[in-house]
Amino acid sequence: MTKESFLRGAVILTLASVASRVIGLLYMMILPRLIYDDGMGLYQLVKPIHYFAAVVAIAGMPVAIAKLTSERAALGSRQDVKRVFRVGAAIMLCTGALVALALMLGADWFAINFAKDAGVARTLFLLGPASFFLALSAAFRGFFQGMQCMTPTALSQVADQVVRVVVTVLAVTWLQPGGVERAVTGVAWGFIAGELTGWLVLVAYYGAKGQGLLAAIPQSRQNHGLEPFMKILQRLVALAFPAVVATILWPIMQLADSLLIPLRMQMAGFSAAAIREGLGHLGMALTLSQFPNVVTVALATSLVPAISEAWALQSKRLVRYRAQEALRIALIFGIPSCAALFVLAEPLSQMLFGYSQVGEPLRILSCGAITLGLIQASTGILQGLGDMLVPVRNLAIGVLVKFALNYVLLANPELGMLGAAWGTTIGWAVVAFLNMCSVFRRVGRAVSLRHSLFYPTVITVFASFWMYLCQDTLAYFVPNSAASLLALLSGFVLYFFFLMVTGSINERDLHLLPVLGKPLARSLHTWGFLRS
Repeated sequence: MTKESFLRGAVILTLASVASRVIGLLYMMILPRLIYDDGMGLYQLVKPIHYFAAVVAIAGMPVAIAKLTSERAALGSRQDVKRVFRVGAAIMLCTGALVALALMLGADWFAINFAKDAGVARTLFLLGPASFFLALSAAFRGFFQGMQCMTPTALSQVADQVVRVVVTVLAVTWLQPGGVERAVTGVAWGFIAGELTGWLVLVAYYGAKGQGLLAAIPQSRQNHGLEPFMKILQRLVALAFPAVVATILWPIMQLADSLLIPLRMQMAGFSAAAIREGLGHLGMALTLSQFPNVVTVALATSLVPAISEAWALQSKRLVRYRAQEALRIALIFGIPSCAALFVLAEPLSQMLFGYSQVGEPLRILSCGAITLGLIQASTGILQGLGDMLVPVRNLAIGVLVKFALNYVLLANPELGMLGAAWGTTIGWAVVAFLNMCSVFRRVGRAVSLRHSLFYPTVITVFASFWMYLCQDTLAYFVPNSAASLLALLSGFVLYFFFLMVTGSINERDLHLLPVLGKPLARSLHTWGFLRS
C-alpha cells in the first residue's frame, strides 16, 4: 500500500464532505416536516449541549494523533506509530466514556439548567452513547490521517451520514404517536446509529489495511528507542489542547452575534420583530458564505500530517512546496467563490432560502470564501509545523475585533444587522492576515503571485461579468432559480477553463481526481487545453 498525496487526500475528503452536506441538506428539509416547529425547537435546545459534549469527547485528539503519527512514520519508527495510536485510543476511550456517563447520568440536570426544558432529558441521555462512539472513531481517524490515507475517513463520514438520516427518519416516524418529546429522541437514535456505523467502517478498514499501511513505513537504520508512554501522553495532550481551544472559539464568535445583536440593535431603535428577522437573514447568509470552504476544510485535514512529515524529515523545501500548493488551491477556489456569492447574492438567496433580503448581508460576507479558506489552509500549515498555539492566538484576536466592531456598528441605525456582517467579515480578515504573516515568517513567501493571485483574479473578473450577463439574460426565458444555477455553473466552467489555458491548473492537478482524473487530463491535453 502507498500513502495518498496530501492533495489527493484533500480531494477525497472534499468529495465525501460535499456528499455529506448534500445528504445533510435533504435531512434538514425532511426533519421539520416530521417533528414540526415544536420538535425543531427542542432539537435546537439540544444542539449546543451536544456540540460541546462532542468537543470534550474528541478533545482535539485527531489532529494530535495525526501529527505525531506522521512524524514517527517519517522517521521510520513503526513501533512508535503503534504506540501513538494505542495511547491516543486509550485517551479517547476514557474521554468518550466520561462524556457518555456525564450525559446519561446528568441528563435531567443538563435539561433543566442548560436547555431550560425538561422535555429534552431523554434525548440528552441517548446522545451519551453517540459521543462515546464518536470518540472511538476519532482515534482511528487520527491514525489514518497521520498515515496520509484519507479514504477510510471519507468512507466513514459518508456511511455515518447516510445511516444517521435513514435511522432518524424511521425512528421519528415510529415514535411520533408518543408525542413530540418522544419523537425528537429519534434524532438521538440516528446519531447513535450513525456514529456506530462510522466507527465500524474505520475498524473494518484498519483490520483489512492497517497492517499494510504500517508495513509500508520504511524502517530507519537508526535506533531511536521506544518513546515512554508518559512522554507520548504529554505530547498528545500538549498538541490537542490548542485544537480544543480553537474549536471552542469559533462558536464564541457566533455567540457574539446572539448576545450582542439584540442588545445593541434595541439601543439603535430597532423593534424585536426586525431584530429576529435580521438574525434569520444573517444566519442564512453565514451558512451560504461558508459552504465553499468545504474544499479548504478537507485541505487543512490532509495538510497537517503532510507538513509534519516534511518537517520531521527537516526538508524545508518540501514544507514550502506543500504550503504553496495548499495556499494555491485555497485561493483558486476562494477567489471565484467570493465573486459568485457577491454577483449572484440575491438570486441565490431567493433560490435556496426564499428570501432575497439574505443577499444584502451575503454580499458583505462573500469575502469569507477567501479569508476562511486562507485561515483553514494556514492553520493546517502552522499545526503541521508544531505551532499549535499561534492560530489559536490569532483567532482570539479576531474574536476580540469582532466583538468590538459588533458593539460599535450594531448601534448605527443606518447599518443595523449589516454591522454584524461587517464585524464578522473584518474579524475573519484579521485572522487570515495574522495567520499568513505567521506562515510567511516560518516558510517564506508561500504564494505564487502569478498562478495563485494574478491569473485567478483577472479570470474571475471576466467570469463575474459573464455570470451577471447570464443571469440577467436567462431570467427572461427561464425561472430565476434556473437562470442563477446556469449562470453559476457556466461561470465556474469558464473560470477553470481559462485557468487550464494559463497553466494555473495543470495535468498533475487533474490526476488528483478519482477515476475520471487521468482520462479527462489526457483528453484535455490532447486537445491543447491543458499543460503538462
